[in-house]
Amino acid sequence: MATKTQGRLCLWQLCQLLLFSAGVMSLDCNLLHHQQSKFNRYSLQLLQKTGRSFPLECLGDLTAFQFPEKVLKHKFPQHAQMAAHEILQQLFGIFSRNLLQTRWEKGDVELFRNGLHLQTKHLEKCLSTKGGRPILRLKRYFQRIKDFLEKKKYSTCAWETVRLEAQRCFLYMDKLTVMMKN
Repeated sequence: MATKTQGRLCLWQLCQLLLFSAGVMSLDCNLLHHQQSKFNRYSLQLLQKTGRSFPLECLGDLTAFQFPEKVLKHKFPQHAQMAAHEILQQLFGIFSRNLLQTRWEKGDVELFRNGLHLQTKHLEKCLSTKGGRPILRLKRYFQRIKDFLEKKKYSTCAWETVRLEAQRCFLYMDKLTVMMKN
């Protein structure tokens, strides 16, 4: 009975994702900030639901990855779009790695990854330029996260720490989303 309920829940979530992605693809670049704001909330909810509360036994693994806040100080919407694109792309790469030791619901992780992929593709359509110093700073930041996972051998606590950091990324994404509007 539990698997039947879980199957229906997973099917419902998949339907939500498809409806969400249809909305993503139909929006034009002038409404990007509005759609990105919705996506940020959706992703944050999925990340919170995926791992629930941070396990006490993992407190020793908490790490300050030092998000490059200079990325948030650029004044042009295009820079915000490029930074948001890079963050989503990097998160997709990280959450496509060795997740075997996590206790997370696989369906939730898959929904999260699919959303990242779709939103990355939508942002790509709206980008007029690529690269620059802010992107290099973001690449270094995400490399620190990848190195941490490797060093900790993709342990459950390492993934919980990264999940928490990914939630922080979406708080930064909210700031970038406001910049997209200006």
